[in-house]
Amino acid sequence: MLKPPTRPKAHIVASASSLPATYYTQAELAETIVAFLDKHNLDFSRQLVASLFANVRVDGRHFEFSVSNFCAPPTIAHSAASAVEACVAHSETNVRTLLADTGLCPRDISLIASVTLTPAVPSIEARLMNRIDFGRSTRRMPLAGLGCMAGVAGINRVADYLAGHPDEAAILISCELSSGLWQGSVQADLQKMITRLEGEPQLYGEIVMAIVTAALFGDGSGAVMLVGDEHPLADRAVLSVIDNRSNWVPDTAHIMGLDYIDEGMRNILRPEVKTFVGEALADVILPMLAESNLAVADIDHWTLHPGGPKIMDAAEHAFKLSEAMMRPSRDILRDLGNISSATVLVMLDRIMRGGDRPTNRNGLLVAMGPGFSQEATLVHWH
Repeated sequence: MLKPPTRPKAHIVASASSLPATYYTQAELAETIVAFLDKHNLDFSRQLVASLFANVRVDGRHFEFSVSNFCAPPTIAHSAASAVEACVAHSETNVRTLLADTGLCPRDISLIASVTLTPAVPSIEARLMNRIDFGRSTRRMPLAGLGCMAGVAGINRVADYLAGHPDEAAILISCELSSGLWQGSVQADLQKMITRLEGEPQLYGEIVMAIVTAALFGDGSGAVMLVGDEHPLADRAVLSVIDNRSNWVPDTAHIMGLDYIDEGMRNILRPEVKTFVGEALADVILPMLAESNLAVADIDHWTLHPGGPKIMDAAEHAFKLSEAMMRPSRDILRDLGNISSATVLVMLDRIMRGGDRPTNRNGLLVAMGPGFSQEATLVHWH
């Protein structure tokens, strides 16, 4: 059992999450793609589309944006503006929940960090400050380009800040709206590639990847409040951040990310990701555990970002994780899909508000993202 250091880096004292009201089953979303292929007479296997949607082990996903206009999407400018507004609205809901649950006022918050793939200048937390009465001197930390890893990376960077400001409180927000890609980018990308497929058969793998990512990613938002070790709320901590670590695998930037293309944006998640998972996670987790004289066997609870079924299978095999340890990751993938940076924050909210929250246990928060990069957090559940 972990004996916490004299001063943990930070404590997580509250969580919140918000999901769009509209929920589509995986079958409905697969049929939307098939209907688009039919409408445009695109020569690609409808059976393969259904199979790819089934293989990601997702039952359905919350979408901010309707797919009813999939065959006649709005302009990118309209979709982008709507995405920014939705991110701010979901973040406002979550932050107000955090403040209500802790009894703090907006001006008690010293730092707001935000993570999202939604392009926004000013950033989401800056726009949020026009809706909630934070102090004008509140520090801001918008983190960009981290993808699925950003939820854990955000917790780590905020904890690092609070280690040096132990009497302060900070908030991390995340909102991801992958359904924004269904507002034109997915359609145009598929149409262009399938039309060229006969003369350029090498595009087949790119088409499959585009369909798999369309089948995998969903929408959602999450937030956590962290406080330093000398803050009055530290004694109410649900879990404490003991340590954290980052890792980066050279020359792997091409296997995961979000590319800008003529048709908009393309989600990148190549099959070779799974071949790096075991070694890369060991490189980020094992040295961190060693610093606290721990081994993998000493970790009782895993909050592992579910990048996809094969990525989870690789992590499960590499660390010999039990079915119970994998259940939070598999459950959220089944229920919500991969919601990028928000996934771990939504998982934490589920766990913190659930009836079987771990107590007096060592835990890990783990996520992977573009780079190919990894972030891990050693925590202690109280």
